[in-house]
Amino acid sequence: MKALDYALRVTRELGLSGESSCIDRQKPLRVYIAVDGRLPGRPDHDVALLWTERHGWAIAVEDEAELTVVAHLGGAVEPPPRTVARWVQRLLAQSSSADTVSSASHAGQVA
Repeated sequence: MKALDYALRVTRELGLSGESSCIDRQKPLRVYIAVDGRLPGRPDHDVALLWTERHGWAIAVEDEAELTVVAHLGGAVEPPPRTVARWVQRLLAQSSSADTVSSASHAGQVA
C-alpha cells in the first residue's frame, strides 16, 4: 500500500520506530504517528503527527482522548519525508516565546 510505505518513510526520517503509529484505511486514508518531544508552550501534552490523503500533514497535541491540531505543513499532500521531518524538528525546537506553532488551531479526533 502506497500510503503505508510513505508513512513508514516519514517515520524513519523522524528517527522513530513506528511502534506508536497507526493507519486508518477507511476513506479518506489517515495516519497517526506519535512524536517524541513536546511543543513549546505545551510541555504537558504529547505530540502527534497526522496525515490525511486530502489535507497532508498536521501536528497536534493530545489532551486525553482529544487531538488538537496546532499547525499544518501546507503545500503538497505528500511532500518528501525529509521535508516533513525538518518541519516537525523546527516546531519542536522553537523557543517558548514563539506563537507561530498555534497558527491553525482546531480540534479533531483520529479514529
